[in-house]
Amino acid sequence: MLRVGLAVPARHDLWRAARLPHTRRMTLDHTRPPSPRMRQLGRSREYELMALPERLRHWHAPRANRWECLQVMRGRLDIQWLGEDGIAALALGAGSTRWIAPGTRWRVHGGGPDAAFVLEIHADDATTAAAPQPLRAAWLDDATCLTATDGPTLERALRSLAPGSHCLLRTPFDPTSQVGAAIRASAGTLAWHPLERTAHEHVALLVRAAQPIGLLEYLGRDHAVIEAALAGALRGDAQRMLWLRNALARHLFIEEQLLFPPYLAAGGREGWVRGLCNEHGHLRRDLARLDDAVARRRFLLLLDGHDEKEEQLVYPDILARTQARQARLAAEVMGLGLVADSTAGSAATDAQGNRTGPLASSP
Repeated sequence: MLRVGLAVPARHDLWRAARLPHTRRMTLDHTRPPSPRMRQLGRSREYELMALPERLRHWHAPRANRWECLQVMRGRLDIQWLGEDGIAALALGAGSTRWIAPGTRWRVHGGGPDAAFVLEIHADDATTAAAPQPLRAAWLDDATCLTATDGPTLERALRSLAPGSHCLLRTPFDPTSQVGAAIRASAGTLAWHPLERTAHEHVALLVRAAQPIGLLEYLGRDHAVIEAALAGALRGDAQRMLWLRNALARHLFIEEQLLFPPYLAAGGREGWVRGLCNEHGHLRRDLARLDDAVARRRFLLLLDGHDEKEEQLVYPDILARTQARQARLAAEVMGLGLVADSTAGSAATDAQGNRTGPLASSP
């Protein structure tokens, strides 16, 4: 038996939309920090024009309350941004700095063969994190409901999911086998984010995309799922709190056991991993104390900056260094079910030793 809830507008790219807020005036006039209360969240490796991450060649923008500081280390760097009158261009020489405002869509357009630059991500502490971003918070609320009472019914439902849809799957049995088979047969267009596993019910978010879902996109959406569960937990929803614990435990397991070890083996930055694992420990501790105002604010601030660093700096570097095994890595990550939080972190600890380095070691 299959039951599908009332349809709502599909928003499978909602987490992306949350990163492109509208601002009234898009310029690259800022050569100095725009506020005395800027807090650095991370700093990239040195990017060279001849080996540039593909995402920087495409239009992208800092999210709300985020500034990107672009610093040209050597050579000439040509950048473009979308202004009020269309595309504007700027050539920056060695030693140049530009602060890119939240919502400003920009890209690297070219430059000299020896061009190199770094990017820093900053938050304006004049605006504090009191809750997850609204668009991300609505991600679970806007999902349709799909209930399947047996395996064959679930298999038919998975085959019939339309591109652009996302739904909450509820079954009285473990759907891992059926969902895993459907993901493998989908040519990368189906993904899941498991949320709950009890003796009576299993719940997962399913997403069907029109195009194959890359690992970077999947990990970013996993952040959105965590923030959406957090929004419900902060409203006092006990089930959303359970989903938050499960989704966060699974996500940290993905990073610590599936992503970080091969990244470090490929020459990845140990300081980044050490700092992120240290932050994971803080997130785990504060998650257990969300009823305390101080711990809750600390959790929100840390999660917000942590996700930003990973999506903008760390994940692209992981993908760049693990290209040879990326397909296998993506399959392991996207096919993973729920995990016990007590097992998370051991592989990362084995790979890089002590994982309690200072927050200053974060990217």
